[in-house]
Amino acid sequence: MRCLLAIGLASSIFMMLGGCTSADVQADREATSPAKVERQETGEADLMLIRLTEKARERLGIQTQAVESKPAASLHTVAGEVIIPPGQVLEVAAPIAGTLLTDSPLPLIGSRVREGRDLFTIKPLLSVPRDLKVNAQAELDVATARLEAAKVRTARASQMLEDRVGSERALQDAEEAEHLALTTVEAAKARLEQIETAPIESKVETRLVAPQDGLLRQLHVAPGQMVSAGTPLFEVARLDPIWIRVPVFSGDLALLDRKAAALVKPINAATGEPGRRARPVAAPPSADPFASTSDLFYQLPNSDHGLKPGERVSVAISMLGEEECLQVPWSSILYDIHGGTWVYEQIEPLVYSRKRVSVERVTGSFACLASGPPPGTPVVSAGAAELFGTEFGGGK
Repeated sequence: MRCLLAIGLASSIFMMLGGCTSADVQADREATSPAKVERQETGEADLMLIRLTEKARERLGIQTQAVESKPAASLHTVAGEVIIPPGQVLEVAAPIAGTLLTDSPLPLIGSRVREGRDLFTIKPLLSVPRDLKVNAQAELDVATARLEAAKVRTARASQMLEDRVGSERALQDAEEAEHLALTTVEAAKARLEQIETAPIESKVETRLVAPQDGLLRQLHVAPGQMVSAGTPLFEVARLDPIWIRVPVFSGDLALLDRKAAALVKPINAATGEPGRRARPVAAPPSADPFASTSDLFYQLPNSDHGLKPGERVSVAISMLGEEECLQVPWSSILYDIHGGTWVYEQIEPLVYSRKRVSVERVTGSFACLASGPPPGTPVVSAGAAELFGTEFGGGK
C-alpha cells in the first residue's frame, strides 16, 4: 500500500511540474517570437500582416523606399528577326574541274568550323585531246631516242679525253645532256602510265579549306563527286556579331528614338527580364509597302551563337519624350507561383503587408507600375524575399 501511495504521489508531482513547464515555455515563446504572421481584416484570405521585432528586422536586412511618380522613357515593343549581316557569309566554289576527296568525315551542317580547316581535296581533271595515248607513246619514243644519242655523245667525249684530243668541258656537257634526256624519258613513262590507269586525272591535288571561323551553313556536294570549275561547294557564315531586323509601322518612326540602343529579349521572356542591349547600325533602306512598315537594324554580339538566323525576338525601342509612371526599385518586385507580381508595403513601423502590383516595364534598376500603391507609400526595397519566406513558413 505504501508503495502504491508513493508512486501515485510521485506521478502527480511529475504531471504538475510538466504542465507548468510547458505553459511557461509556450508563454515565453509567444513573448519573444521575432516574427508574427496574422490574417488581415480585409476579407482576403491570402493576405497577411507580418509583425517583426527590431532584431528580426535587422537580421532580415529589411529596408524601405517610397513609391515615386517620376518621368521615364516609354518603350515601343515590336517583334524582330535575327539575320546574318551582309558580308559574313562566304561561299567556296571549285577553282578547277576535278574530283572531290576527303581524308576525314565532313562536319555536319550547322556545326562550327575553324578557319583553315580542310574540308575537301580536289583532284584536277586533265583535258582529253584526241589520240592521247598515241601522243604519249610518241613522246616516250622520241625521248628514248634522244637518250640513246646522248649516251653515244658521252662515250665519244670520254674516249676523246682519253686520247688527249678532247676536253673535260666537252665531257661534262655530254654527261649533262644525257642526264636531261634520262629525266625526259622517265617523265614520259610516268605520263603514259597515268593515261593507261586514269586517263582524265592528274596527280596534283588542291586543298579546299574553311575561309573563316563560323557555322557550316550549306553543303552542296559530297565526297567522290566530280565537279566543274565554279561549282558552289559549301558556305560558312560568321554569326558574331548578329543583326536584328525590326519592321516598324511607318507612322511610328517619327515617335521613336532611332539613335538609342534597343533592348532585345526572347519572344516569351518574362516581364522584367533584363534582355540584351543592341546598338543601331546603318543598313541599306528596306520597307514592306503591303504591311506599311519600314525596317530598323540593330547589332549585338553573339559569341555563344545563342541567336540563330531567322529567330523571332522581342525588341523594345525607346520613344522620344518621357511619361510619368509609378516607380519602385526592381528589387521590390516578387513573383508568386502563378506569375503574379507583388510588393511588401510598410503599414506601420515593423508591420508589413503584401500588395498586388502590375509591372508595365523595367527601366534600369526601377520598375514602372501600371497599377500599385500611391506615391509616397513605403515599400520594402531590400529583404522582400525574406519577408515572402517568413509569410509562407520558409523564412529565417
